[in-house]
Amino acid sequence: MNSESEQLFQKELQKDEKILWCGQPELSMLFTKRDAFLIPFSVMWGGFAIFWEASVIRGGAPFFFALWGIPFVVIGLYLIFGRFFYKNEKKKHTHYAVTDKRLLIISKDNLQEVYINTIPAINKTIGANGIGTIQFGNPNVYSTMYANTGMDFFGSYYGKDVPSFYNTPPKKTHNKNNTAQSTR
Repeated sequence: MNSESEQLFQKELQKDEKILWCGQPELSMLFTKRDAFLIPFSVMWGGFAIFWEASVIRGGAPFFFALWGIPFVVIGLYLIFGRFFYKNEKKKHTHYAVTDKRLLIISKDNLQEVYINTIPAINKTIGANGIGTIQFGNPNVYSTMYANTGMDFFGSYYGKDVPSFYNTPPKKTHNKNNTAQSTR
């Protein structure tokens, strides 16, 4: 268990509640399957926006056209680069815990909790590297499109998504020979 995460959750525990597992998202996981679409799209968007802005400025177009292109350039730069910085920063401040009664997610100063006996479904996806995502409940299709991409604030427009543990590393256990092995 992650001792930093465990300390954060101690003050959130109810009477007679015990932490079974706690941890943080794997910071090394930079890309998701959705990036197969998002990266080419972001390069096309950002490339066109930068081309537009450069053409307008070099071509001596009216000032309004130069102003018009600025938000598109900013969005393009965020899509190409910024969302990865946002996603990494969000992961650094996100902690997960499973107790004998609840699931807890702390992200900066925000606490999300769900009682285990109220979870209708658990969806688990594990990559070849053993790192995966666990969704507790039936996810909202629209918010899931943006989940864990650095653009998840777009998904909140469609309502609150189910509690999810993104990029969770495999749990390390020790066998009789005291060698580490990964389990889920």
